[in-house]
Amino acid sequence: MLRKYGPPAMTVEGLCASAKRTKGSFYHHFGTIDGFLLALAEAWRKTQTDDIAESVAADTTPEARLATLVRLTNVIDHDLEAGVRALGVSHAAILDVVRAADERRETFLASLLDDAYELGPEDAVSLARLYHALHVVAQARAPGAIGDFSAGPAALLRRLAADLKAART
Repeated sequence: MLRKYGPPAMTVEGLCASAKRTKGSFYHHFGTIDGFLLALAEAWRKTQTDDIAESVAADTTPEARLATLVRLTNVIDHDLEAGVRALGVSHAAILDVVRAADERRETFLASLLDDAYELGPEDAVSLARLYHALHVVAQARAPGAIGDFSAGPAALLRRLAADLKAART
């Protein structure tokens, strides 16, 4: 419902009707709508941040890790991501989850970029933030074509990273 209708649709009544469950069952499992929304945000963070980082870390070379990261982040549930980010606007606890996910993503990406391009921590963090900002903007501007929207700017960022590496050697 969050994907399709956005935060206004996230009511106990609507969720129970959609899931064909009783309100009693809902309250038994989540306590409150805020409890449910926080659980939803935590599940989003796990599947779309932590699980991806684990999958990427399994690759052997920095280049392979970066390629896997691009592939996986292009096919995540972008509508769910937009919905969770929208929920964070009016729910402080969800905003904390979103910020923690963003920090984890940027830190992880900075490590990958530093490994691949020997940027140093400061430049790696700055470049990671640019990549992440590009990803978030692509979700808003081109939700059905993230990879297409990001391809040119991402290639430019890779060239800049390679130039920084060459300048250091």
